[in-house]
Amino acid sequence: MAATTERPGSLLPNTAIVLTDPYNDFLHPEGKLYPAIQSSLLATDTAARLKVLVAAARELHIPIFYALHKTWKAGNYDGWNHLTSSHQRIGQMKFFEEGTWGSEILEGLEPDVLGNGDVIASKHWNSSGFANTDLNYLLRQRGITHLVMGGLTANTCLESTARDARELGFNVTLLSDATAGFSTAVKDAATDLVWPIIVEKVQTVDEWISDSRQKVAESQN
Repeated sequence: MAATTERPGSLLPNTAIVLTDPYNDFLHPEGKLYPAIQSSLLATDTAARLKVLVAAARELHIPIFYALHKTWKAGNYDGWNHLTSSHQRIGQMKFFEEGTWGSEILEGLEPDVLGNGDVIASKHWNSSGFANTDLNYLLRQRGITHLVMGGLTANTCLESTARDARELGFNVTLLSDATAGFSTAVKDAATDLVWPIIVEKVQTVDEWISDSRQKVAESQN
């Protein structure tokens, strides 16, 4: 028998939002990685757009799945034979350090597990939120077929997760103003050149919300 809850049902069944790495270290002005992506964050007001997205998810009762990078702690990479440059930087700078403020989700983007049915997947070690995690399993258990994705960064973890989602058979929408890159040029290359050829839709947050509300209205007529 399927588990039951008392929360309202989603107004867009089979749809979920996936947020990659919405950590303080990325999104808060005092975060360790904020200076590296500041120009891109400010160009699209990314943190604010992500908060609008989360508010819309609550309004429409759409679950948010959190695809988070593995937090750093001493010993994480002991004995590893194939450290990537990303692993080396994380180890040197202690990004997303376990138990610290930097590895917490930005205020206003936190999961609401009981009220909205949000889900925190096991953490990824590299770029994709699907690789070596339970994200696919958790989505399938809930009958999710359509993913709406935002988060950090545009051409690394977010794009890698979107690519794997497509390979796994999900319908994917990427949100062009709910992300950022290590330069505005890099972010724009992802959102304007690469994303349109690898996913079903590329939209802004407002475009997706407008379309979603219209679908809900049509389904209720």
